[in-house]
Amino acid sequence: MIIETSWDDGTRQDLKIAKLLEKYNLTGTFYIPTSCELTPHEIKKLSTKHTIGGHTISHPKDMKLLSDEDQWIEIYNNKKWLEKIIGKKITKFCYPSGRFNDKTVELVKKAGYKEARTTKILNTKKPKDKFRIEATIHAYPFRTEYNKRAWLWHARNNFVEAKANNGYFHLWGHSWEVTKWEQWKKLEELLKYISDNKDN
Repeated sequence: MIIETSWDDGTRQDLKIAKLLEKYNLTGTFYIPTSCELTPHEIKKLSTKHTIGGHTISHPKDMKLLSDEDQWIEIYNNKKWLEKIIGKKITKFCYPSGRFNDKTVELVKKAGYKEARTTKILNTKKPKDKFRIEATIHAYPFRTEYNKRAWLWHARNNFVEAKANNGYFHLWGHSWEVTKWEQWKKLEELLKYISDNKDN
């Protein structure tokens, strides 16, 4: 079974996410745009225990609406900026707002990335397309895919399913959303559950 967590946008609350993950012996990929709230020192420190991923320069609302040249600048320059800060190669990318097209994928590959995550959810199977990775759970209460059930309910059920089938469980979110919708207790409950059940 593969277990992953990832967190988008590089806001201040990402530091709180990192501490929570470490409390439960878990790690995360932090997808950070150049226009983030974190300082280079904080990004470098995050990279010592977690993975840093690319998320463009300015987090465009829809990469598909940009010219090929502007997409390339967003993808490549952000990658080089992050690599300079942490002193190692960045291999993971996340499409801002999950909006992209085939050209975006082509440019992400050209920039030297090895994989890219989308914002699609409820997947418990190991990814077949490394550049269109679908996650399992979004730590956010209002996804229509949840059919009005709590995201934590789906998370536990999908974790059990992934574990039973030697599959894939990928939790993702925005720390600013966790704060805005007061989901910290639920998130910690899930991280504890994952930590307690991932090896037994």
